[in-house]
Amino acid sequence: CQEGDQSFSKSSDLAVHQRLHTVEKPFKCLECGKSFSDGFPFAAHHRGHTGERP
Repeated sequence: CQEGDQSFSKSSDLAVHQRLHTVEKPFKCLECGKSFSDGFPFAAHHRGHTGERP
């Protein structure tokens, strides 16, 4: 990461991390409009709308 001293073995992990340094939030909930920078919190949020359990 150019913003800090972290390194990542996978480029996809670096891409997810770099979104923390920007306002980019590509995961948008269609139910309520809330946006997320990472897919995991988005999925957990979405389950709250559907009642689905992990």
